[in-house]
Amino acid sequence: MLEVWFGVALGLLLASNMALWLKLHNCYTTLTQLIKDKSAIVEKTVDMTEIREEISETIQDFLGGLHVPSGIDHVWGMVANIGGAWAQKRFGQVAQMIPDIMPQTEEP
Repeated sequence: MLEVWFGVALGLLLASNMALWLKLHNCYTTLTQLIKDKSAIVEKTVDMTEIREEISETIQDFLGGLHVPSGIDHVWGMVANIGGAWAQKRFGQVAQMIPDIMPQTEEP
């Protein structure tokens, strides 16, 4: 009796695999045909000169916005440094605050 059940299971397995293979093959042929149809309609070549010009314009825009730091830039940098030192002194190190915020749980 066990052989019968194995035979039925094997038959169902083979039938389902064959149905899956047929469905996938049908999808493959349909997709292949769609790709061939679309590639015949849309054929665009890549224009490297346009890409080079766009990259060049982007670099020129970026470099055009740069300037040599002036005295006020250095003053603001000094103020930011002093403010950071004050905040670190006032509020402490972040690494020291982490155990206070998230207490460690002991595992048995």
